[in-house]
Amino acid sequence: MLGNLVNRIRFPHFLDIATYVSLAAMSLLGMSGLTSLRSQLLALGLVLLFGFLYRFVFQSGRYEQNPSLYFGTQALILGLLFLLGSNNSDAFNFLFLILCIQIAVVSTARVAALWIALCFGIVSLITLGTRGMDGLYAVVFYSITFIVCGFFGYTIQQVERERDRNQQLVEELRTTQRKLQELAVVEERNRLARDLHDSVKQQVFAISMQLSAARTGLDEADQAYPSVVQAEKLAQQAGAELTTLIHQLRPPPLEKKSLAEAIQGYVNDWLHQTHIETEMNIGEVSMSPDSEQALFRVLQEALANVARHSQANKVRITLKAENDHVALTVEDNGVGYDPERITKGVGLASMQERLAAVRGTLDVSSLQSQGTSITAIVRRS
Repeated sequence: MLGNLVNRIRFPHFLDIATYVSLAAMSLLGMSGLTSLRSQLLALGLVLLFGFLYRFVFQSGRYEQNPSLYFGTQALILGLLFLLGSNNSDAFNFLFLILCIQIAVVSTARVAALWIALCFGIVSLITLGTRGMDGLYAVVFYSITFIVCGFFGYTIQQVERERDRNQQLVEELRTTQRKLQELAVVEERNRLARDLHDSVKQQVFAISMQLSAARTGLDEADQAYPSVVQAEKLAQQAGAELTTLIHQLRPPPLEKKSLAEAIQGYVNDWLHQTHIETEMNIGEVSMSPDSEQALFRVLQEALANVARHSQANKVRITLKAENDHVALTVEDNGVGYDPERITKGVGLASMQERLAAVRGTLDVSSLQSQGTSITAIVRRS
């Protein structure tokens, strides 16, 4: 029963200091009261054993496997010190008080009371046995000191528990603050997306319609006709890129869809905008929400690069799970580029940063006139 009721707290440093200082000072004082060298050496061995068990069993937390064995062994060691019959036996009693503080620090109140009562009983029996009735006053004094040490240890335990709770609250506050910052960023992105959609996109669409009407009213032989056609294409391209930008600012809510469903929906919209032939091999995968968001953002950036720079007419998108990893690959048959001659732009840097945040990796391979392949890999957990 005693071995199952132990609290886990972080030991304060001053408890270690108090234990080692008391062990050194009181053991020397107690051994000075022993008359024979043999008794002194035996006392020294018991004291070192007490300190060894404290350092390698109590401090390391191994006592939690069987606290009754640890506390019982330490009480036995101190009891043997008492039985050596030192003229300064109160010094060894002080070590009993240190042991009781340790017990009260890590045990529940009921368990601590039982162990402290047991230690007090050992000290009282040895004192009465060695001093007779003259030791009665010492027993009364011991009873008070043992009770005080028990309350002192319990107070330390509560202080450490409160500090742990405060630390936990601080961590929760920091987590909440980060979430609020992320929500603020998302809200700002959504607002910007709405403004772009409701104002700029509509104006670009109106410009495109006006240019289309102007082109219809012009003759192909007219000198202004090519300029109007070119302006119309630029307006249409600006509208398509603006639509892509709006989708990047405000992606489909992954919390309401699986990653595979979100990718399929986004790619279908992208296909209608760009008219680039798309082949999808999308499998259902499971991973953390942060990893899903990172892969989705990589897909958006990769497709945006394909539409803007690749001049491709076909794209292959693959999402699959391999062992404990998930790989997203976007391949195009565009013009490609020479990695040694072309400086990496903001898009690739953004993809790498997003994957680095979830401990993922990005692999980019490209050859001129042979297309580009981008593979993002993240852990499933």
